[in-house]
Amino acid sequence: MPPAKSDTHETPNRVYEMIASTWGYTKDDMFDPCPVNYQQDGLSGVWKPVTYVNPPYTLLKEFVVKAIEESQAGNTTIMLLPAKTDQQWFHDIIDNGYEIVWIRKRLKFKNNKWSATQPHFLVMIK
Repeated sequence: MPPAKSDTHETPNRVYEMIASTWGYTKDDMFDPCPVNYQQDGLSGVWKPVTYVNPPYTLLKEFVVKAIEESQAGNTTIMLLPAKTDQQWFHDIIDNGYEIVWIRKRLKFKNNKWSATQPHFLVMIK
């Protein structure tokens, strides 16, 4: 599979279905600070009480840090992240005991020709 040519990947519907069946939130229930083609900085400003984040891959650490900060302010963030177990941000999630849902099989993002080259998971940070 060729490497991705984009830093952003549009969330597949099955991820939203997993969120709804696991935590009861629909796409319409959640604020998204960084949807595809969004023109603002998703890291600035206050997120909503329930936020969904599929962050740009070049900013994974920064978005995880922001989600943890938002949780300290009483907000809940559900994140779609690649399983990069060698990264410190991954261990920050594990060490804090946040709820993780592992995604079976590789995702096929809406705006990509090929399936993802790595596994992904959902995490609720609250």
